[in-house]
Parts: sequence; structure tokens; C-alpha cells
Amino acid sequence: MNLERFADTLCLPSPLEPFTPDWEGAKHVSMFVKRDDRIHPVISGNKWRKLKHAFNLTPPYTADLDTGSGSGLNSVLYSQPSSVVSFGGGFSNHLHALGYLCNQLNIPFHAIIRGDYTKHPSPMIQDLVQWGTQIHYVNKVTYQQRDNPAYLTSLRIQFPDALIIPEGGSQVAALKGVQEVVNEIDIPFDRIIAPVASGATLAGLTSALSPHQHAIGIGVLKGEGYLEGLVEQFLAPELALNFTQASALASDKKNQFSISHNFHCGGYGKIPPYLQTFCENFNQTMPFEIEGVYSGKVFWALKNLLATLASTNTSTNACEKKPLEKAIEKGQTLIIVHTGGIQGARKNKNP
Repeated sequence: MNLERFADTLCLPSPLEPFTPDWEGAKHVSMFVKRDDRIHPVISGNKWRKLKHAFNLTPPYTADLDTGSGSGLNSVLYSQPSSVVSFGGGFSNHLHALGYLCNQLNIPFHAIIRGDYTKHPSPMIQDLVQWGTQIHYVNKVTYQQRDNPAYLTSLRIQFPDALIIPEGGSQVAALKGVQEVVNEIDIPFDRIIAPVASGATLAGLTSALSPHQHAIGIGVLKGEGYLEGLVEQFLAPELALNFTQASALASDKKNQFSISHNFHCGGYGKIPPYLQTFCENFNQTMPFEIEGVYSGKVFWALKNLLATLASTNTSTNACEKKPLEKAIEKGQTLIIVHTGGIQGARKNKNP
């Protein structure tokens, strides 16, 4: 199977579904969920969006191809890399999706994983091994070099001709895929909401917005200022590639996104009891499921922001000390992007 034929198996465009929870303040806005979690059972959410154009970094050749799938791959076929190398933790949604994709495409995959899970491999790592991934455990110090040019050079020597994909799949090539989320939405909207960790998803969404629209990122880790910098870093080269007046447009785009740092709930991967309870109740009453690392924090933030919209009373939870003021206004239409990913929810199954 090649990348184009694999794309034919995906649920694209992903569904856009009305969201009408019985939450305080919900009646003041119209909400829809962009169900990117339904794109594929394994490569769901923003993982396909960020990976599909990563493989396009290999030399292209043209062919007559009309899939009619809406995959966005058009009639350009891309030669597959000899191997792929990428990075992540023991519960990485990115590595899980990439490992499965490489298995389907019959491409050797090397996963560089932070920490040593030799004695107790996580469910994600067990899947990777089953799919034929070569696992390389490294310590924290080595892992921190993952973006260091010298370290990347050593990897290119170790894995000649390999395609090296950054942690999380976050690179400029990913933005083109994420932009398609916005392009697929066929209704007028004012705000689009998504989690923020590495910055590429929010940057891709922001770069596709019309001037009157605004992207709201929910930081899932502690990183005020840091996360904004990541998004701006991705926006600058994206604008330079697509617009002639890059600096002026970059300034405009910076005004089209904001990030709330009030809902990380203690940091990345932290799921305090109140968030766990919220996710469990949500999954029992809503038509789709969430987890506590990414999507759960987005919908928890949404619930609190809507309550703030309806009332001046604020939550006493530590997760919301300073509501994101003026992020949402009455009468607006909101799009919530469900970016998928369940590896964090599988953590409790680890021996």
C-alpha cells in the first residue's frame, strides 16, 4: 500500500457535528465539534493532518491518479522514504499513529523514546513492537537534544536516507494539513478551539482563518509565553512561503490567536480527580469520548469559559484561576476541534 491508497481509507472530510450540552452559558452560543477523532481508528485527529505532508518531503514524481477521496494528495505521488525516525514519550499519540502508518506502508520505523520501558512497556510501545517498529530508549539528557543540529546529523549518519520527523510531527509541513480542518468547515463561524502542546496545530488553524475569525488554544502544559512563541515560530515561515508581505501578515495572524493557560490542570499529562470525574461523566452522557491529556482539558475549559460568559462567578478549581477574558462572546458560533488521541487514557492499563 502507498500513501495515496491509504488516504482513500480515511473519513475525510471529518464530520462536523452540533454540540448542545446542558451547561451553564451554552445557550448563548452555537457550537459544533469537528470530529477529527473519526478520521481513522488509529491515525485519528491531528495526527493524520500533521503527517500526510511530512512524507511529501521526499522527491515527487507525477502520475495519473484520480482517487476522488478528498485526501488532498491530488495527482502527485511521492516516493516513500527508505526509513522514518521520530521522537516521543512512552504514551505518544504521534509515535503510535506514525508507527501504524509506517507498518501499513511497509516502511522501517525507528522510534526514539524518552525513558526506558524495557521492563514495563506501555500499551503504545507494545503496539509499536507488534507493528515492527525498532525501539530506541534514550535518557532525558539525550532526548533533550532531539532538535540539536549536531544530534540530528549523528542520526542521519546512523540512519542514512531516513526521513526524520520532529516530535509530535510538528514542522512547517504539518501546517498545510492542519489548514484543511478550517477549509472543510462549510458554515460561518467566529471561534475555533483546540489544544496546544507543540504549537503546530494552532498555527495551522490560525493561518487558514479569515480576518474576522479567531483561534483559541487551550494550553495542556505549563508554558505561558513559551507556547505563544512556538505558534509564532510556525506562523512566520508559513506566511513567508505563502505571502509576499510576510512580516505585516505575520503581525495580523498573531492577533488572530490566543492561548488560555488556566486549564492545564497542573501540567502535561496531569489529570487531577476533578478532571478525571469530568471526563468520566462526559463520556457517559455525550455522543463521543474524551481523555484527560488533550481533549478533556479542551472541553473542561469550554465548560468553564461558557459559565464565565453567563455569570461573573468563577470556578474555585485550581484549573481556572484566571478565565480567558473576551475569548467567547454571546451569539457567536464556536468550532471545537476534537484532535483525537487516546494513548494517555491507556496509561492505567500499563503493568
